[in-house]
Amino acid sequence: MLFSSLTFLLFFLPFVLIVHRVLPRALQNPFLLVSSLLFYAWRDLRYLPLFAALLLLSWGAGLLIAFLKSRNARRAVLTGAAAILAGTLLGYKICAAWQPYPEPGSLTGSSLPLGISFFSFQLIGYLADVYREDTPPERNLAAFGTFAFLFPQLVAGPIVRYSEIRKPLHELRRPGAEDLNAGAVQFVKGLAFKVLLANRLGEAWNVLSGISGSSASSWLGILSFSLQIYFDFYGYSLMACGMGRMLGFPFPENFRDPYLSRTVSEFWRRWHITLGAWFRDYVYIPLGGSRKGLPRTLAHLFLVWMLTGLWHGAAPNFLLWGLWHFLFIALEKTVLKTAWSRHPLLSRIVTLLAVILGWVLFAFDDPGRLLSFAGRLFSFAENGVFLFSIRQYGLLLLAALLCTATPLTGRIAGWLANRPVPAAAVCAVLLVLCMAALANASYNPFLYFRF
Repeated sequence: MLFSSLTFLLFFLPFVLIVHRVLPRALQNPFLLVSSLLFYAWRDLRYLPLFAALLLLSWGAGLLIAFLKSRNARRAVLTGAAAILAGTLLGYKICAAWQPYPEPGSLTGSSLPLGISFFSFQLIGYLADVYREDTPPERNLAAFGTFAFLFPQLVAGPIVRYSEIRKPLHELRRPGAEDLNAGAVQFVKGLAFKVLLANRLGEAWNVLSGISGSSASSWLGILSFSLQIYFDFYGYSLMACGMGRMLGFPFPENFRDPYLSRTVSEFWRRWHITLGAWFRDYVYIPLGGSRKGLPRTLAHLFLVWMLTGLWHGAAPNFLLWGLWHFLFIALEKTVLKTAWSRHPLLSRIVTLLAVILGWVLFAFDDPGRLLSFAGRLFSFAENGVFLFSIRQYGLLLLAALLCTATPLTGRIAGWLANRPVPAAAVCAVLLVLCMAALANASYNPFLYFRF
């Protein structure tokens, strides 16, 4: 089931919100767990037994880690359970890499369980936190299942840590009017980003990426993809955070104006924040971080970026994509550090180009298509199609670019925040426009469902 589907918007979400609100505390977690299982099964029933087995393994391992007194025994349990979770994820990633991706949004022929990357990382993080005694183990299976399966963030994040929602998991959740209103606004904003921008940008990318003989149209194409993947994933994260707030769960922020970054390092502190924080806290810092000299720091960064590429897929293009970003971050920590501080405008331009060209590696899993498209970008050939491309997609791209800047959109949101009637009217109009677009949509994927 997709967040941006009429079935979800008109039936599933209203039903869950209403029933969850009237239930007593003892039944809220079991109800959300069953609802989340139904949400997942609606989309892909095949892998529910696998997810249930990994859930039970992690729950039992967490209890055992807390029970054992020997540090070596605790480490052995953590290592074994994490190895099973990571090994399962890696195995499916490798299997999926040998198959062509299905059409975006389709699961037909896909060997990768939906959401397994987010699910596995969330459970590994939980076990590591229990081992470090940063959080106590969850003894209630229904509460633990709710934490792991909670449908707003199950299939595409954000990666939620148990400590962030431990308190509301054990309380009666009755969000007040302010939380309900803010959550609804957040959800509608994310839905509009997804349906009105990301879906249309995806259609533009499909057309522009296939045009030959026009270098400028190819650049418009990769710009469309760069904006599509942003509004697709940011829109999903906003919807997830909005639903979490309406259900009484505080989900972490996942995006913070990434395309306004001055460096590639800063970009990855602003893009998919919860994934970057996960690698920082559970891989980079335990290895020694930047405390052991520059060569070791670069080695740690190299490992993190290879794992980041592998997290997205075991295909060579994702590993190259990870290596591409590692190279820029390594340069920023060495030869470019002084230059970027003196030339902030240049650093922003180079960062934007580096990120956009990185999306070329991300977008094509077929080497032939990747090389062909990269060649068109730098062929500087023009056959007159560019003017048609601008007329067709120029306003869409301009609107999307304006929406990437929170300093602008934030002012609008701030003005509406103190005016409930206009705010409600804007949300209602956006919701109606989204419903109308979905009723006639033939293209409605979520790109990060593939990972």
